[in-house]
Amino acid sequence: MKNQLSRKDKEKWVAEQPRQARRPPIQLPTVNNNALIEDNKFTLIGRVTNPTIQKARALVDFFLQHWRVAGQITGRALGPHMFQFKFETEQDLQLILSEGAYHFKRWMIILQKWEPIVSDHFPAFISFLITIHGIPLHYWTEEALRAIGKELGPVEGFDVEKGRMRALF
Repeated sequence: MKNQLSRKDKEKWVAEQPRQARRPPIQLPTVNNNALIEDNKFTLIGRVTNPTIQKARALVDFFLQHWRVAGQITGRALGPHMFQFKFETEQDLQLILSEGAYHFKRWMIILQKWEPIVSDHFPAFISFLITIHGIPLHYWTEEALRAIGKELGPVEGFDVEKGRMRALF
């Protein structure tokens, strides 16, 4: 077996590329954006999980053709990683969320109701409908499901009759 020598051992040196100084973030002015917040209250924001395979524009076109809702739905790409869908009613938005988790090109997508926050990590959760097996019938209560859900993470809702819950991961 050969003895492999490191760059240091070989006394070779690779020059580092000079780093450019980062510009400070731009300070946005304080404005009254209540009308924009109201206009986007029935909006879902999404993020692809594999941007090399999942293209936001293609994803939007696909789901606009496949989702069936009572009212109008519009969608657009918000760059290479993010997208949005805007609904006419809260019922249509909740219908789409309740049928998730979604995938596109065999990779999950993250889809959450829009909130007026600024964060590099929003949206960050995928909602899963989880059926709990092995619960004795006399423990099919919301309290029992809550105790199980507490161990899983944030839980959005329970269906006690079917022994399942919607959890965020």
